[in-house]
Amino acid sequence: MRRSSLLALLPLMALAACDEEGAAAVDYAPLLQSLTEKAALPHLQQFASDGKTLSTQLLAFETAPTADSLSTAQSAWRAARASFRKLDALHFGPVADLGYTERIDLAPADAADIEAVVAGADPIDAAFVGKLGGKEKGFLGIEHLLFSMEGASVALTKLTGDGAPARRRTLVRYMADEIASTATSLSGAWTGGERPFATEVETAGATSDRYPRQRGALDDFVAGVYYSLEWVVGVRLAEPLGRHATGMPDPAADFTRASDNAVADMTASIAGSRAVFESGMLSYLQDKAPAVAARAIADFDACGTKIAAIPARFDGTVVANTGVVQAAYDACKALKATWAAEVTSALGATFRVSDNDGD
Repeated sequence: MRRSSLLALLPLMALAACDEEGAAAVDYAPLLQSLTEKAALPHLQQFASDGKTLSTQLLAFETAPTADSLSTAQSAWRAARASFRKLDALHFGPVADLGYTERIDLAPADAADIEAVVAGADPIDAAFVGKLGGKEKGFLGIEHLLFSMEGASVALTKLTGDGAPARRRTLVRYMADEIASTATSLSGAWTGGERPFATEVETAGATSDRYPRQRGALDDFVAGVYYSLEWVVGVRLAEPLGRHATGMPDPAADFTRASDNAVADMTASIAGSRAVFESGMLSYLQDKAPAVAARAIADFDACGTKIAAIPARFDGTVVANTGVVQAAYDACKALKATWAAEVTSALGATFRVSDNDGD
């Protein structure tokens, strides 16, 4: 399932903001404040910081392309991407409303179109990059330009010198600038302006315009975690395993092959989901439904452990040692099932999973 299919799930998650008829009212205000202050805002701020570092390092690389500056730029890309993937569990509100993901992380990158830009003559600047399609830039556009499956020396050769190499360096630098700008805007949408989104969440059911009832905000957090889990299970694992096609492993379905970042992507996304869960939801369940809390923790542990057990390179492992990737798929699918049924119900949240669920 490609990202377009994953995004199509969101409207079908039928988020319900009304309390169950006859049920005793629950005050979710402390939980919503904890989710906002302990999970959402720190991760948003980290992404903004790492986005700035990425922009700074790619400007330095554009000016002086060396093996060391390339390595530093690649590390900055990995760090910023990890910060962004931790926000998968916050795929609601500003992220969904303003299309941030579509701007900086559409998969797969369109290598032919990116190469056409490099071969072209149009001046490359912020305005030019801003008009490019999502598959021609963003994290995966940078990956296409900054990494090579043949190794760092081959990547550096393509980026060293005048002419096309210089255009590559300039293009990748402006891609990084746009990611940094997007990260700052996203953080600002939660914390700045007359009605910061964080305030909308924390005043749900009271003065919030966005959420007339507290349950609406809680449902969004629950659905955000589900989005993250589905991205790992239905996209990052199911597609390379060939579950949506021939049933045979398909290493080309790993859209971060050049950087071999699949395991890091999944690890970050699960970490973001777990951070949301442990920033108030866990303690709530330990009080109300301790067995569900224990099962969720065990499932998070199993999913993370099985992902970490996948050796480099991911695209080779999915073919040569399919069982290791299948084990991660099975463990993370179990976590997703626990989340969709038991955790959601025990929290008093509501959403409906589409029949088009991607695993």
